[in-house]
Amino acid sequence: MTNAHLLEMDAILSAPGFFDFLGDVDCDRALDSRDADPFDAQWMAAFDAIDGDPGAAIDTPAVNALREKAYKLAFSASGNADVAACVSDDIELIARSRLSGSTDGWPIHILWDAYKNGRFPC
Repeated sequence: MTNAHLLEMDAILSAPGFFDFLGDVDCDRALDSRDADPFDAQWMAAFDAIDGDPGAAIDTPAVNALREKAYKLAFSASGNADVAACVSDDIELIARSRLSGSTDGWPIHILWDAYKNGRFPC
């Protein structure tokens, strides 16, 4: 991994206890909230925008490494595979957004800010 944004994300995700807040999440309620609008529509719109950007350089191995790390750490903290999968998907969306040069979009201001402030976005 050589991209500065991804290296920064990796360092933040690797901080001891970063995902500890997931142990206090009402997983069923949070997952239901993520599946409902407006969260689901906003998440999908952000994903579609990044996925459809032909100019977005994707470092697939680095993004996959972040996804895997996030999944393992989130699962360890939450004990819930569905929550860990959501975290992994969010981290991919955040990483791809940052790789595309976006520093102020929904993935950064909603998803990344939530994680950095100890909240599960939903």
